[in-house]
Amino acid sequence: ENAMIWRQSLELRDIVRGKSIDVTPKLIDTDTRSTLRFRSIATYAEDLIKQMTKSSSVQSFNSRRISISSVKAKSSTRLGLKLSLDEIIQAIGSSGSLHEYHHYYHEITFAKREPLPFIKVVLRKSPEFVLYHQNSFTVPKGSAEAEAVEHDNQIYDYLTIGKGKVRRRSDAETQTVGVLMKPRTVSTIPKKFGERAAYVSFFEMFDTYQQLLQTPTAFNERHSLSTGVLDLIAKNPQFSYAAMVLERILASNCYQQGQRRYRNMNIPTKMDKYAEYKYSLNLLYRLIQPKFQGGLDKRRKAIAALSFCHGNGDLIAVAYGFYSDASKVTVPNGNVCVWSMKNPQNPERHYSYPVPVSAVEFSPFLPFLLAIGLYDGTVQVRNITKPDYPPVAISQRSVLLSCEPVTAIQWIRQTQENAAEADPFLALTRDGKVAKFRIIASPYLLGMRQMELLRIEGNPEGFQSKNIVMNEEKSLDSGRSASGLHLVMHPVQSDIYYILTDEGCIQKCSLNHTHHYLEMLKVHEGSVNHMDFSPWSPKLFLTCGNDWTIRIWLEGIFQPLITLSDRYMPVHCAMWSRTHSTVIIAVNRETVDMWDLRRNLLDPISTINIDSSFHTLAKQATAPSNESTFYRYSNERPTM
Repeated sequence: ENAMIWRQSLELRDIVRGKSIDVTPKLIDTDTRSTLRFRSIATYAEDLIKQMTKSSSVQSFNSRRISISSVKAKSSTRLGLKLSLDEIIQAIGSSGSLHEYHHYYHEITFAKREPLPFIKVVLRKSPEFVLYHQNSFTVPKGSAEAEAVEHDNQIYDYLTIGKGKVRRRSDAETQTVGVLMKPRTVSTIPKKFGERAAYVSFFEMFDTYQQLLQTPTAFNERHSLSTGVLDLIAKNPQFSYAAMVLERILASNCYQQGQRRYRNMNIPTKMDKYAEYKYSLNLLYRLIQPKFQGGLDKRRKAIAALSFCHGNGDLIAVAYGFYSDASKVTVPNGNVCVWSMKNPQNPERHYSYPVPVSAVEFSPFLPFLLAIGLYDGTVQVRNITKPDYPPVAISQRSVLLSCEPVTAIQWIRQTQENAAEADPFLALTRDGKVAKFRIIASPYLLGMRQMELLRIEGNPEGFQSKNIVMNEEKSLDSGRSASGLHLVMHPVQSDIYYILTDEGCIQKCSLNHTHHYLEMLKVHEGSVNHMDFSPWSPKLFLTCGNDWTIRIWLEGIFQPLITLSDRYMPVHCAMWSRTHSTVIIAVNRETVDMWDLRRNLLDPISTINIDSSFHTLAKQATAPSNESTFYRYSNERPTM
């Protein structure tokens, strides 16, 4: 590019017929340079030779003053001049000016294309389109409208900032006389009232009241339907679906604010000027236990288990069954209700069982499957999308590994090799036996023994009690196996699960080992009620128990990192917040406590009083928008 700029700054001139003419080559397009390169050189050489043959003396260039040697003709004029192309190029190259800048003819082919110095624009008339029009509030000065505008401006200034703003004011009262007009069509003759004597006996009054009571009954009997017809209508699936939709619409009138809060429709955004986090819980609504049909079902039942649907956050399954053993209240049967947050007034699915229900769990992989554990050790799976269908599969009584109540159920993720099959699940009974069930092409579940807990012998790793017993007495356990209270799956390793026992230990087990545990850790002095892994770190987890404490642990470390304790009562449940890594929710018999590890480790940040109960359950659910976490609690009373 520098060579081309330097070349354009040079000028080549030739004297023709006594006049100096500019013969500097002009740039041409790169596409035609290769074809016109030799053509331009030959044309220039022929013109130069013609001028040399006509002139008698050798002309010199004016710019460089370099003489050009004359070319002698080899033949006469009559025969013409015969020169080869090499001789022409050699003759041209012999000149100083032409030989000095001859290599630039070769560089023309490698020069870049330069844009044209102008653009051709053709203007044609097109239809007129008005995109925007704004009326002007100004007028040209000196016009007829300008005088009126100036007059209005002077009056406005006089009334606002001039002397005219000080005006006298006075209060006065006025009353409009209202004349009531009555047309002739509604005018009536005034009625005359008078007193008359009458006698009514008691028999007449009795007969009159009896007729008034019998008339509506007879009318209703003529226009009422029989009980059998009403039962048939109630069993119609289309009628049930229409009634469910109508109940949702009516419930939205009463629970609209709670439903909007549950769906995170009123949340602060990043554009808000102020955003304050309040450590408080608001009651959205209560799910009151419905009136179950039957004679003994009218008793109030305890809420034994809760489970939120993983595919639809609006659905929650509630198991109504047995009270705690200390309450000394028994019920002969149980129920399972599937509630929807769109209709907190009535459940949308209802299943009845001849024994109390003790556990319930939705499948996280197939959200329409619901596993139900009963008080007699029976386990069954239902499809909630088909309410009138029987269970998908149930466990056989002859192959049951235990007859104790099922305390916990956890689904297991299926491997890629068996992706076509339904996911299996684990069931923990109160006597410490873990069974693995699989859904097969049969009305019965395929069950197998997975693990059996044993009593602790010796001193396990973990928390060591510091209490000193003066007169220690030996005691014998009533059973060989420990009691299983809860079952927790590892968040990362799908084949690892933990069992919480009444001895204050958690046993780490594997699906690949069916006869012994991998690791045992002592975490509390009393029973371990709940265990929850941190959503921010899979190696960090917390436990709570009947020794009034909440302890935070790290895998591989046998001593608690943090111990939280505030009230002298068992902590029934403790969970990590899904939106704040340092916030923990704890539930006991009377309160819901909120801890913030970043602010205070001695006392909870917030305490919310709830209905007092001997045993309280808690379940954590994430709203459909996945932005905030809500906590719902339930106790022996049929409210949540």
